[in-house]
Amino acid sequence: RVEVESTTAFLAGLEQRTTLQAKPLKFFHARLQQLLRTLRCVEVEDARALGRVAQFAATVSTYAEGFSIVVDPLRRGSSGVPEPQLDLACLDASLALKPVVERFRSVVLTSGTLSPLDLYPKLLNFAPVVRASLPMSTFRPCILPLVVSKGDDQRKVSTRFESRDGTDVVRNYGGLLVQLCEVVPDGLAVFFTSYSYMERVVQQWDHDGTLQRILTRKLIFVETKDVLETTLALENYRRACDS
Repeated sequence: RVEVESTTAFLAGLEQRTTLQAKPLKFFHARLQQLLRTLRCVEVEDARALGRVAQFAATVSTYAEGFSIVVDPLRRGSSGVPEPQLDLACLDASLALKPVVERFRSVVLTSGTLSPLDLYPKLLNFAPVVRASLPMSTFRPCILPLVVSKGDDQRKVSTRFESRDGTDVVRNYGGLLVQLCEVVPDGLAVFFTSYSYMERVVQQWDHDGTLQRILTRKLIFVETKDVLETTLALENYRRACDS
């Protein structure tokens, strides 16, 4: 069964089982980064998993409140193989926003779901200088909202977390995108719920030939976490639409 415990209880149990104390864990991530720089490690990907463990340990040992440890020992992957999972859940978003507000003089927060506006400054513990709500209507002729619930094979498609990684779901979304590419004259913007989900979907689309079918009609530009790469991709996307 899934268990939830505080960071304090987790650290107490960790110290009891391994004799590791919380104080050294606070510097685990920083010291790992320093070691990698000293050793001049080129294969950064090989240390990524260890880096996540170090960051997890540093966060757990830093915050006594605002985080919880979620343990799911019976979780199974998509193939049915047991994959126990350990998550660090942030219950106080102001902890994540605080270093951003302290570091930068100006911070812009935008969202399509920040409502009511008066609530979020209290939750995030900051005082906004300017706030604005821009109305939007879906009744303009240039917008046609549609909800697609089934694919060409009449199988159900959904972006719900428990079903969005299904092979049929990803294949049907890819088929829908191919059909849209055949009738939309200019560009399309395809939204994914996260970068990791986008990577999994694109990998499957590459494997089943969906990307190759799209490339017969459109060029493909992918947003990344790198600001410069994304800016360049958007500029090339605009040029492709104008040409």
